[in-house]
Amino acid sequence: MNRPIATIMTGLMLAAVMFTDRPAAQEGQFAGQFAGQFAGQFYAGKALTLYAGMPVGGGVDDEMRLAARHLSRFIPGHPTVIARNMPGAGGVVLANYLRHNAAPDGLTLGMPTRSGFLLSNVVKQSGINYDLREFSYIGGAGSNSVTLWLRKPAGVATLQDLRNSKKEIVIGGLAPRTQSALLPRVLAKYEGWPFKVVHGYPGFNEVLIAVERGEVDGLFTAGQISRPDMVTSGLLIPVLHSMEEQPGVPVMSDAVSDANARALLGLLLAPSRIGLPLMGPPNIPAERLELLRRSYLQMTADKSFRDESEKHSMPVGRALGGTELHKLVAENLSSVPENVVKEYLSLIQ
Repeated sequence: MNRPIATIMTGLMLAAVMFTDRPAAQEGQFAGQFAGQFAGQFYAGKALTLYAGMPVGGGVDDEMRLAARHLSRFIPGHPTVIARNMPGAGGVVLANYLRHNAAPDGLTLGMPTRSGFLLSNVVKQSGINYDLREFSYIGGAGSNSVTLWLRKPAGVATLQDLRNSKKEIVIGGLAPRTQSALLPRVLAKYEGWPFKVVHGYPGFNEVLIAVERGEVDGLFTAGQISRPDMVTSGLLIPVLHSMEEQPGVPVMSDAVSDANARALLGLLLAPSRIGLPLMGPPNIPAERLELLRRSYLQMTADKSFRDESEKHSMPVGRALGGTELHKLVAENLSSVPENVVKEYLSLIQ
């Protein structure tokens, strides 16, 4: 046997011994690292387009552009990230594009929006040509607790006060189909709590002004309140929240007794638990999807990213990985019992 052939054969035998002697777990880890390196090489010198499903200047656009400024640092190969907008129908236009037009190569990602888009499997409407379970979920940031804040002069400081109150409690909300208006309506209808909803405020700042003036008694809002001075002064008191966040404040799901109320709360609060999802078309190659998921979680844990998000009042909250996000969507937003959907529709119509 001549020397070059012998050298090749020796190398092949050594490689065979290395893989034969390697434990299965290590072999899988080695394969995963190799696949990750290969996926990283794919991104070198390429451009990744990141879309927001809402217009320039809003909260979704701000969060998309924040991610666009940081994400490349964490993707091996460091692709150029291009920020773009594809608004329309509350994120539905972008979702349709990702489902039917974008190539599943990991170079086109999107952040459609929050609740309206995330409820599109539950509330059927024209123009939706996708199933939420089909997408390749990268991760989600901004998972927030929803809190019921009541003004101190309302005389309701605890859950028991709320249950016993004979006085009408006026809650300020945004559009009638938003979480801020639907939550108090569910609790009033099924738990008998004395809420009256006044909706139509353009934003939560306007609701807080109404609270200061005494026009409304409180509000349901997700995440940090934009007027923390109203909390520190004692004007606003947290009475309920959807996730354990503030010591001594009851969790909504534990506070309700009606089964329909609990099911509807689960549906209405899922978008807040998920936050703003980052996703791609179906069928992104597995090793590339895993690399993107890992890069996203590294980004959301990065100090400079979190500092900038806090500076611009876009707290990351508890970031969700893509696998967890897909599970939440599949379990909470795709297989909702028909009777719960009918109850939900009766509230928003």
